Amino acid sequence: MFSVHPKLIKSLVEQTPRAMIAMLIVSSAYVGIFLTFIPAVILVIWFVFQILLATYRFYNSKMFSKYLEKNDQEQIQKHELYFIISNLFQAFMWTVSSVLPVLYAPQPFELVTFVMIIGVITAAALSMSSLYKAYLIFFFAMIIPQIVILIYYGEHQHIALVVLTLIYIPATVLLSKAIYSNRLSNILAHDDLEKSVNELHQLSMIDVLTNIYNRRYFFEIAKNLVSIATREQKPLSLLMIDIDYFKKINDNYGHQAGDFVLIYLVKEIEKSMRTSDVFARIGGEEFTILLDDTSLDGARVIAEKIRHIVENKTFIYNTIAIDITISIGMSELNRENPLIEDLYKKADKQLYLAKQTGRNKVCS
Repeated sequence: MFSVHPKLIKSLVEQTPRAMIAMLIVSSAYVGIFLTFIPAVILVIWFVFQILLATYRFYNSKMFSKYLEKNDQEQIQKHELYFIISNLFQAFMWTVSSVLPVLYAPQPFELVTFVMIIGVITAAALSMSSLYKAYLIFFFAMIIPQIVILIYYGEHQHIALVVLTLIYIPATVLLSKAIYSNRLSNILAHDDLEKSVNELHQLSMIDVLTNIYNRRYFFEIAKNLVSIATREQKPLSLLMIDIDYFKKINDNYGHQAGDFVLIYLVKEIEKSMRTSDVFARIGGEEFTILLDDTSLDGARVIAEKIRHIVENKTFIYNTIAIDITISIGMSELNRENPLIEDLYKKADKQLYLAKQTGRNKVCS
């Protein structure tokens, strides 16, 4: 019902401490001004309610922060409603502050409260405009009683202030709307920029077709894993995978069929991988898997499992059954292959050997 952009609520939360401190300062000034006229007990009760209101607003802002962090939309909307109710209570308390001088203080002290309340309304436009609907409710709940009080006095100066207030209403509403729109547009622009940056970052990491790492990012992350494995003296192995006779698939069935095979081959291989393994498309129909904490013997077991799965899998493209096999070359991190570039070259040579000696096999 009252749902708004989370960052607008966050802005409201950030503004709350300053707004509540300012409200208590103005409330203290009010007590000091009218202590001579209004009974002290009434002023104390009124001020205690202001303190309770400020305390609740602090609590409300903490709840907003809590549920924003959890992204709990239901609770956020519930506390938006509580926020509006607290604003209505605040408007009621300031209306009381206007009625008390009518009852106890001589003229023209009713004008003092009018000026104070106009100040509160204007300041609230800065602190509350993030929840624009809530501010409008607060605004009219504050301003309408003031117009009624001025009309009640009915003197020339009071009627003049009513006229000025009627001019003030659209001006303030437009001001609060402008503040809200400006904040929202800045937030949306920032979100768009952040989204674009994230998309560019993804494009720099991910192969668009298969949605696994691309060549550039593979070598970037592999260097770190090789460094860690060397430092901790842990085994590390690399698989180079190539689809046998992939060109025939493109020639016989078209490049869309080839893309289909690449996408679903990746899905099949991923079923046999661990979360710690790094899977990437190096280019064309060639892929690589960096197997963390895996010896060459362990890597052979994984490679044979992948080869066997692919060999027995039929890819159905537009009712066309496409059977494929893969060749796999392997290498292991050791003194002869201390860098990712060495691992890659070694595995690539073994892949070439696998394809030269019959394909659909694993060589190390």
